Amino acid sequence: MEYCFPAVLYFAAIILFRQFQDRSQAEAFYSDEQIRMEIQAAQSVAMPMKETAFQIFITELSENPVMSADLELNISMPDMFCGVFPAVIVESEPGVYTATAVPVMQGLWQAEAALRWKDQSVKVRTLFKVR
Repeated sequence: MEYCFPAVLYFAAIILFRQFQDRSQAEAFYSDEQIRMEIQAAQSVAMPMKETAFQIFITELSENPVMSADLELNISMPDMFCGVFPAVIVESEPGVYTATAVPVMQGLWQAEAALRWKDQSVKVRTLFKVR
């Protein structure tokens, strides 16, 4: 029994670390030889049961905006099983899309945008905290 407590403590520490670690924002930007895509939170504070907005910027490398994009955005809590919530997306100006979704509880959330463009599929994601 005395060996069980350290093991439980170890696994609890791993779970807490994964929940609160500073995750990289490197996935918020994508670029290749054809297209550039970036996602940003449109506001600094997100609240439970309130709309949260994101902006997605999509351009070809020639700086031409990608208009009428086949784009989806979903929010979810990483490492949790509370569901995936789709966003409503509007093209606010050529190549700039605003997506709104409603996080249902406090904690660390992820917004993931998926673009289908020509013959490729591109994803970007960003983390945000709901307080």
